[in-house]
Order: sequence, then structure tokens, then C-alpha cells
Amino acid sequence: MTISELGSLGEVIGAFGLIVTIVFLAMEMRMKRQNEIYNDVEKAQIRSQELEMLVAQNPALTKVMTKWNKLIGGHLQPLPKDITAETIQTIFDEEESTILYYYLHAQAYSTELVLTKAERGAVSEKAMKQLDPVMRASAEYLTVFGHKFYPRRLKEKYLDGLT
Repeated sequence: MTISELGSLGEVIGAFGLIVTIVFLAMEMRMKRQNEIYNDVEKAQIRSQELEMLVAQNPALTKVMTKWNKLIGGHLQPLPKDITAETIQTIFDEEESTILYYYLHAQAYSTELVLTKAERGAVSEKAMKQLDPVMRASAEYLTVFGHKFYPRRLKEKYLDGLT
């Protein structure tokens, strides 16, 4: 084999090596992106767990959420149509109403975070279908306070027809 033939063989092997390297890098990038998606979903789940832990650890919040869950028929159930700002004022004293509002507002921002991640493609459509009823219910909870300030994505997706 001549030096010229060896050079040609080296070029073929180099081209093959380049293709293998590009395929490997593409696979690595895909795996990294998938890992980022899982991390984003995990962060949203941790935030929800932290909110739930607050309820378990804070007696005042536990009392308020117990009343709230009885009122709506259970944890994260759809908002009954007869629940209004007047109902809230009748059932909850001013301090309880404030606690409930801030809890629901924190939950709304958690929902906003998930919607932002979904917009970026970091939450799968399948996951969004599972989360949608819960996020819709929690978004509607804020409407009983009669305020018009809601996180943008949450308002656009769940509340534009209600408010």
C-alpha cells in the first residue's frame, strides 16, 4: 500500500470518526435536555410539596385549609359555583381569609411556574394533561377574593372566561 492509499484510508477513517463523534454529541445533548426537563418538573413538584408541608407544620394554616377543604368538598376539588367573596367573609375571619389568600396566591405562582416551563417545552403534554384539572381548580380558587390580579399565564389559560 502506498502512502497515497494510506492517506485516503486515513481520510475515510477520519470521516467515519467524525460522524460517530457527531452522533455521540447529539445523543449527549438529547440526554442532557431530557435531564433538564426532569429537573424542571422535579423543582415544581418540590415547590408543591413545600406548600403542603407548610400546611402540616403551621397550626393556623392547617385550621384554615381544613375549613377550605370542607367548603370545596376536598383537597384540590373544583370550586363550587356557590362559593363567593361573601361566603369567604362569612366562614373565615379576617386573619383566616388573609392566610387563605396568601396560600392560594403562592399556589397560583407555583402553577404559573409550571405553565412557564410547559411553554418552554420542559413539561410534556402528557404531564400537562394530568396537571391541568388541578391547576385549573387552584387558579379558580383565587377568583373568590374578587381581585383582578393574577399571574399572566394562569389568567390566560384558566381565568379569562371567568373573570
